[in-house]
Amino acid sequence: MKGRDVVITGVGCLGAYGIGLPALARALAVGLPCSTPIDRSAGYHRRHAATQVAACAGLDLSPWLSPQAARRMSDLSQFAVACARMAIADAGLSDVRSDRTAVAVATAFGPGGFTEQLARQILEKGGKAASPFLFTDCVANAAAGQIGIDLGARGANLTICQREAGPLLALAQGADEIARGRADVCVAGAVDEIKPLVHALLDRFRALARQDGDGERPRPFDARRGGMLAGEGATMLVLEAEGNARARGARILARVGPTVRAFDATASRAGFGHDATALAATLSARLAAELAEVDTVVSTAAGTRAGDALEAAILWATMPQGPRVLAPKAVHGEYGGGTLATAMLALAGSEFAFPPACDQPDATLGIRLAAGHLRANRVLLTALAAGGAAAWTLLDQP
Repeated sequence: MKGRDVVITGVGCLGAYGIGLPALARALAVGLPCSTPIDRSAGYHRRHAATQVAACAGLDLSPWLSPQAARRMSDLSQFAVACARMAIADAGLSDVRSDRTAVAVATAFGPGGFTEQLARQILEKGGKAASPFLFTDCVANAAAGQIGIDLGARGANLTICQREAGPLLALAQGADEIARGRADVCVAGAVDEIKPLVHALLDRFRALARQDGDGERPRPFDARRGGMLAGEGATMLVLEAEGNARARGARILARVGPTVRAFDATASRAGFGHDATALAATLSARLAAELAEVDTVVSTAAGTRAGDALEAAILWATMPQGPRVLAPKAVHGEYGGGTLATAMLALAGSEFAFPPACDQPDATLGIRLAAGHLRANRVLLTALAAGGAAAWTLLDQP
């Protein structure tokens, strides 16, 4: 039996670019990375480590989160709850307290700040000194739980931890809750915080862009690419059954199409694999007809050597017609679900600049990024993760 059609009716997002879709649109229309120096005072970083991060420092979340509520939350949970409230308001919903409201959230690293503080207490003062206050918000599913508590969402409460593939897998899980009739409303998305310890660890795995003679920039699909820009933030989407949304007169932003999941067995635990043939075959087997109608790809490419090469090979194998390709991680960085918000802007007809840092496209990859005023009809979101997870999701005009 065919499930209910799923639509997106609300969006809430924040990142180093600011708060809300208009702020992200302005940043993408400029094309420069939203980066600032990382705090190195704790001594975690090596001498020649990456110095830049796309951080959310200084954002005023008070319109969505009271100081009293914020005090008991990690930065991760604050980002998530603020964006969930933004998305609910954007959807025109006032009260979603119900056992028919679900939550599906992805996070790559969880609340690193609270986890680090708790570990320090235990290591330096012993287990009895561990703060219950820190413990309650130091687990990966804390953000999803805080959204559920704040909204009164008593349906399924799910957390996905699949690194870069997480945002699409969370969206797919949320859509499934709606399609199967297990929920009437679902808040689905991704959230991440990047603290100095996480940043330093990523650098030691050589995942981050470093100085290359022309600045320290992420360069998706560029010949000079050497790593990603780690970024924090959140994007939350409100999902509903199309029939319910239309019945209440909601503004429909996009239709959620199928998600294809795959795994690259050639990937190491911390790196990208190279089996583009198998991944492309899985994608084509599920979406061969639909891929021919894709006009815009919101790419997972973030500036890594292996990850971008794998992405390019899959795109050429599955869509030789050469759709427009956007690489928003050149601006908002990796993590935090910014590609979900970028896809909504592409469907709405936003302006996208060609990232200046990507002005030497790698000829072996054959991908040149699109620019200009774009209005997509069908978007393919891609997500390839270090460790092997992979996902692709279609979004269509309403």
